[in-house]
Amino acid sequence: MKITAVSYSISSQPSTVKQWKENLIQEIRTLIIEGSEVILYPELFLMGLSDYFLDITNQLSAIANYIENDLLPSLELILTNTKVLLVLGSGPKILNNKFFNSAPIWSNGVWFFQDKIHLTPWEVNFTSGSEIKIFSYNGLKTAIVICFDIEQPGLALKLKEEGVHFILVPSATVNKNGNQRVNRCASSRSVELGTAILTVPLIGDSKCDLVDHNEGRQGFFLPSQELVIDEQEQFSNYSLFEKIISHFELDIELIKELKMKNAETKPYLTKDHTNIKLIKQL
Repeated sequence: MKITAVSYSISSQPSTVKQWKENLIQEIRTLIIEGSEVILYPELFLMGLSDYFLDITNQLSAIANYIENDLLPSLELILTNTKVLLVLGSGPKILNNKFFNSAPIWSNGVWFFQDKIHLTPWEVNFTSGSEIKIFSYNGLKTAIVICFDIEQPGLALKLKEEGVHFILVPSATVNKNGNQRVNRCASSRSVELGTAILTVPLIGDSKCDLVDHNEGRQGFFLPSQELVIDEQEQFSNYSLFEKIISHFELDIELIKELKMKNAETKPYLTKDHTNIKLIKQL
């Protein structure tokens, strides 16, 4: 399965929102023609639309409405009758008069959304999500886990209990420490869950306070088991300003086999650890 990671750069934007949309549609169309089956964009790359919606008071509402009523229907025209899994990073979504940092996901012929659950201190205008959606893609139990959420061990335990095969992690980090936190936690989750994981950071600078500076490198992680003959940690180049597009290959049958393999990592274990007692030996 061909997987494409697009670390979009918000440093150099087209002059109009019309051109922005046309460029995005053409890029996705080209990737599909070239055989990409999974396409992942970074967290908050849709906030690059703030360059075109300048009214600060209503900016989140304007972007959210544009995404729902214009961008997604336009993309649907090229996605219908394809088998591609497309994750548009994330951006604002309105529900019950609240804003969510939410990933639009196209899979199996429909759009649905994954909200970010654990918000960072500067995401003051967003409301935390409360659920992770597990869906099937090419026979793999798949989840979208946004940035800081991949760093949460409690969430990882729930994903382990569900037997997830494949996790996509759109992220936005301001420095190497942030990018390393995401990638190092993703690598650990790959080992403990027996899961393939892709991380894709946002790149570049913006006048929008929420995404003023972004940098990092993509990571593709496979479980650390003997059957994996490829590099178990694969990275793109590190970038401050330039867009990165990388391609990775995932053996679907191998990841299913690894999930059940009685190897040293035993990724199939789903034991509830809540009854384990911690003894403080003083």
